[in-house]
Amino acid sequence: MVDPRTPVLVGCAQHKFPSGDTDAPPSALDLMAAAATGACEDTGAKGVIKALDGIAVTRSSADSAPHYGNPFGVFPNLPKSLANRLGAAPRHHWYSQVGGNTPQWLVNHMAELIAAGEVDAVLLAGGENQRSVRRAMKAGLKLDWGDDPGGAPEVIGDGRMGVSPGELKYGIGAPAATYPLFENALAAHYGRGTNAHRQVIGRLFAPFSRIAAANPHAALPIERTAVEIATPTVENRMISWPYTKYMNSNDNVDQAAALIIMSSAKADALGIASEKRVYLHGSADTCDKWLVSERVNYHSSPAIRVGAAQALDMAGRTAAEMDFFDLYSCFPASVQIAADEIGLAHDDPRRLTVTGGLPYFGGPGNNYSMHAIAEMMGRLRAQPGSFGFVSALGWYITKHSFGVYSTAPPAAPFHRADPASYQGELDAMASPVFTELANGTGTIETFTVVFDRDGPVRGILIGRLDAGDARFLANTPGDKATLEALMGDGAIGRAINVTIEDGLNIASLE
Repeated sequence: MVDPRTPVLVGCAQHKFPSGDTDAPPSALDLMAAAATGACEDTGAKGVIKALDGIAVTRSSADSAPHYGNPFGVFPNLPKSLANRLGAAPRHHWYSQVGGNTPQWLVNHMAELIAAGEVDAVLLAGGENQRSVRRAMKAGLKLDWGDDPGGAPEVIGDGRMGVSPGELKYGIGAPAATYPLFENALAAHYGRGTNAHRQVIGRLFAPFSRIAAANPHAALPIERTAVEIATPTVENRMISWPYTKYMNSNDNVDQAAALIIMSSAKADALGIASEKRVYLHGSADTCDKWLVSERVNYHSSPAIRVGAAQALDMAGRTAAEMDFFDLYSCFPASVQIAADEIGLAHDDPRRLTVTGGLPYFGGPGNNYSMHAIAEMMGRLRAQPGSFGFVSALGWYITKHSFGVYSTAPPAAPFHRADPASYQGELDAMASPVFTELANGTGTIETFTVVFDRDGPVRGILIGRLDAGDARFLANTPGDKATLEALMGDGAIGRAINVTIEDGLNIASLE
């Protein structure tokens, strides 16, 4: 018999505004309300909306970064706006901090609150309408999407900025220019030149696009070959070396997802059928060394290794016993590092995504993994007794959340280790000494070259000084010879000379 305080997912839904639809574009609230209504209906029970103790909303892109600002109105209390739209009156209106780990973190956090008896039923929701925002701006539409229901939400989660001012001034911070630093380090770790490695990651992502092509919720349901993904063209231009456009997360989407999680006792009281129930068997939340410049190295993630092991151990399962996976896939590096740390082959026949991944399924801001969990619920319901594993990350392979799911009821009451009990091990790991200003000779630890539409424009690198082995950040001169040399094989480990110009480290190839 399942303990009455056992948390269980009982409803899920996804919503996509059709790309060919020319009617009035939807607000983010419109999308979330559609998904939330669908999730309530998916439970098969009446009275779910009235039973909600809380609504938790994933932070919108508009509230996450200035360049995503919405000119058509603001939502100062999105959870309450959503509650009002649904006709719900929850005690809690939660709003998350920034991070792609958020949906899985919310499931983990709400599961704890439910197990502790603090709440009985919670709606989780998130949505992005960046495609509609951009389309409306281009068309010069006059729209009023905003809603102010009064009050302020309860902000929850880790709100630390993922990048320092010192990193920002070198161009680290834009995801498209930061994840390639990990990718080029991986290429060297695997013993490949970056040109050859780009072909490999094309082969990694081709099956993702195939899954997205068959997914009705995908933003870009187009199957692409490995060659198409890896080959730079006018349509698939280089973004930052070695990534083409088709290797980058796609935020130009109108997508929303929602989940319903509640206690088993509440599910019983509402008469929710057993075949609707998906249990969280294992969970964990971890962080790597917080700043990119602080990392142990750029080809691994100790936090993924520890967190995934914790979640699987809580579930009493191994990675080999999982039937389905969804590894966070904003960029190829995140998939490869997660697979390596979990012990999965990059071509695992079970596949590493259930959605199709952020470049092809879509990257709706901080909310992608809510879609992954909803997709996972569908797979598990269709194959009762099977197990699925979801990993989610925020910032730059920085903060991580994990979930192990199954329709099989857990054998024991829900209890998980306090994340602080294993985070200390990660915080204590040694990493290179960092210096803000560097002068002298050194070597390249990792790098990328940033492109605009006309070609390469500048190099960003992380280096190590010969004297003392201190780590530093630098830009390179923007001349064609330097940038082409960086993009040739063998850049990592290459000798450089670093000087300070106007307060910036400038690294020249020797």
